[in-house]
Amino acid sequence: MTVLMAEEAGNYGDYHILTIEPEPEPDQPAVDDAEGSNDDDPTILLLGMLGLCLLLVICAGFSFFIRGLEPGYSVQLTGVQGLDPSQNPAVSPAFNLTVHVNNRHHMRRVCQEESYLVIYYDESSGDANNTSIGWGKLPAFCVERWSTRDLDVSLSSQGVFLSRRLQEKMESHRQSQKMELSVEIKPTCPEESSRPCLTLCEGKYGRSLAAAPAMLCYTVCASAT
Repeated sequence: MTVLMAEEAGNYGDYHILTIEPEPEPDQPAVDDAEGSNDDDPTILLLGMLGLCLLLVICAGFSFFIRGLEPGYSVQLTGVQGLDPSQNPAVSPAFNLTVHVNNRHHMRRVCQEESYLVIYYDESSGDANNTSIGWGKLPAFCVERWSTRDLDVSLSSQGVFLSRRLQEKMESHRQSQKMELSVEIKPTCPEESSRPCLTLCEGKYGRSLAAAPAMLCYTVCASAT
């Protein structure tokens, strides 16, 4: 602000106008400089970078966890033919079963490529001496998120017949409620699969195979390449 003042001359008759310039304002307080320097504090920058990295790791882990989840499987025998040696001395069994796919607890849609399904009979009750007694194909399918699906599959052992010894052993195990069967589900062409998985199911059966509870399954998948 410019201040005008009148100065009286020595003869008391004339006046001269003097211009007085205001004094410059003082510098900003030191507090303002301190506040501005906080933006460049290396500790704050480091903490911000660490927080961002932690957020990225959490997001990546959650994404991997969601993508890595597999649906649950169970297998129910719904029909068996050809296991009675008294009716057919050259036994060639056929099986009907239902594959139950449970995707109810998962947040993504699951699709499975065509798979090869084999049913085995455990001859020695736990000694890993399995004999394939039926096979077939499980067609490609998709299951929506938070849902389930049942797939009916027919298996046969066309061209292969069970020996008399094997028939008698199976019948003995069936009568004593100790007939152990297992089902294996694997990709038809694993080398072409994006993420090949092997599903194994096991169950113990008695006289009525179709009335037995469903086989519980577990799945093992190869790492994605």
